Amino acid sequence: MAKRKTVFTEDEKSLVEYLKEKLSVRGVKKLPRDWHLKQLSTARGMLAGENAPTVAQWQACMDWAFADEFWCDKVDHLARVEGLWAKYVLQQNKKLKGKTPEEIARKEKEKAFIRSLYIR
Repeated sequence: MAKRKTVFTEDEKSLVEYLKEKLSVRGVKKLPRDWHLKQLSTARGMLAGENAPTVAQWQACMDWAFADEFWCDKVDHLARVEGLWAKYVLQQNKKLKGKTPEEIARKEKEKAFIRSLYIR
């Protein structure tokens, strides 16, 4: 029986490529053989669901993680980025004081998404 080839979306591929670019800037030139496939499957889960963050939001989270003094050298796979999402959102909420109503509404939507993940 022939194996069915998994097709990944452009969003999933772009998320993995963005992480790969961030790692190459940091000096990582070699990755494990199965790294891409694992990242693609993680990206699929990260982008699944109607309330899932967008590619741009995940990229902003990666930018934050790579700029953070503590996390910058600990991010080498998308599962770590996914685990840092709640921390990223909380830190961004601290920066919202004095923002426009549109920005606050966007952040409230993100908060509701986080609550939907953890509070049952």
